[in-house]
Amino acid sequence: MGIIGLMKTAGAPACTGHLVQVAASLLFLAVILLPSCVVGFQLWGLEELQSPVPRRALLQHHNHDQARVIRTEMIHRDHPASPLRSTSSEKTLKERFVDALKRGNNRIQSITHHIAVGGAKSFQSQVSSGDGEYLMPISLGTPAQKSTVIVDTGSDLMWTQCLPCDSCYPQNDPLFNPAASSTYKLATCASALCQALPSTACTNAGDCEYGYGYGDGSVTEGLFASDTLSFAGSAGNVPNFAFGCGLANEGNFGAADGIVGLGQGPVSLVSQMRNSNMDAIFSYCLVGIDSTRTSPLLLGNANAAGVAYTPIVSNPVNPTFYYAGVTGVSVNGVPVNYPANSFNILANGNGGLIIDSGTTITYLVQAAYTPILQAIENTVNYPKVDGSAIGLDMCFSTKGVANPVYPTVTFHFAGGANFILAPENNFLLLDPTADTTCLAMAGIDGFSILGNVQQQDHMMVFDVAAKRIGFKTVACDTV
Repeated sequence: MGIIGLMKTAGAPACTGHLVQVAASLLFLAVILLPSCVVGFQLWGLEELQSPVPRRALLQHHNHDQARVIRTEMIHRDHPASPLRSTSSEKTLKERFVDALKRGNNRIQSITHHIAVGGAKSFQSQVSSGDGEYLMPISLGTPAQKSTVIVDTGSDLMWTQCLPCDSCYPQNDPLFNPAASSTYKLATCASALCQALPSTACTNAGDCEYGYGYGDGSVTEGLFASDTLSFAGSAGNVPNFAFGCGLANEGNFGAADGIVGLGQGPVSLVSQMRNSNMDAIFSYCLVGIDSTRTSPLLLGNANAAGVAYTPIVSNPVNPTFYYAGVTGVSVNGVPVNYPANSFNILANGNGGLIIDSGTTITYLVQAAYTPILQAIENTVNYPKVDGSAIGLDMCFSTKGVANPVYPTVTFHFAGGANFILAPENNFLLLDPTADTTCLAMAGIDGFSILGNVQQQDHMMVFDVAAKRIGFKTVACDTV
């Protein structure tokens, strides 16, 4: 009986028969960010040469002997090179956006369930398995073996499918072969990171088995192990990186080889970077949803200039996600009047605002959403269009208008940080033939989420070490 079976029997003996050596693959492609330039790179079958970035520009690097920074790239799941892209390449932006909203709704339902059952004490992850919006190539082992994984700021465990697999779903990359890696080793049940997992069992030899469930019923089960995490184009690596080597994986993972968690927990990639002389900090800069460019992900302290910071707000029931304290919202500089406690985190884990890469649009609790929507509608004087088929409340036609004018929305955060949303972060032209534009926001109950459409063209900094989140407006396709 494997770990999943053990989960169903409280107090059952923690022994199974899995004695197979297995492992996973992690970050495959990357570039070292040098003090005065960014090195060219090749990825996803596309070759790009980034222009030099001066020291005085966005990224300023100091003390490279003490703290390393590694750059890799992410792609949106609808990017032409993505293995998760729909088989129907003829889908319009509107159709792809509707699909993204459905994934967002699944993610919200999973988070809601996770909080309702006690959050951190649950065996189930906060998210659904197939709702990730961004992917990146990774590799593990010596020599390195490539894999393509979903990037998720809402989970901690990194895992990938491994040989020999009892039950694996189809993927484009070869399964990770631990027998081909000279640096692979199993984690023991007594190890600190095994103990940090939400649910484990032991083999007869005392090795750590893990089980991880997702909100949609998908599961991954296997052996917890470690190997060298390396990055293509970089001499640096993370030795003894702990991850899940999936031997039995069932559910909706698409064609991705696994998931890499960037949450705040001890087994996440960002937390384990401390083991390799790297600060527990990561940053990303998301390009537009319909862009063919890639989105940079920086691991380590990039010392981005001009970033405004706000403290990470703790939610003991949901500790993996990144919450920030909202102190106000304004539309065209005019403060919106909504109940003062709208964004407070409650004792049961509800409330608060999550900054999340895995949700497409921004969702606000109804108490705040209704007056904010009204304030935005008061500034937009174009004919309304029914957006119910899309799943949005505010759509309108700009047919015949050469240069439509939209309001700027600003979220004010604790510590005085202002997150300024340009019109393109809120208003999407979803149907060019009918000139239909929609507001990329919706109302929900329970908690709020700042989605990735609103984060696009912002450098987002997640400083786990200093417990703060930073942001700065920037053209991400030039970073």
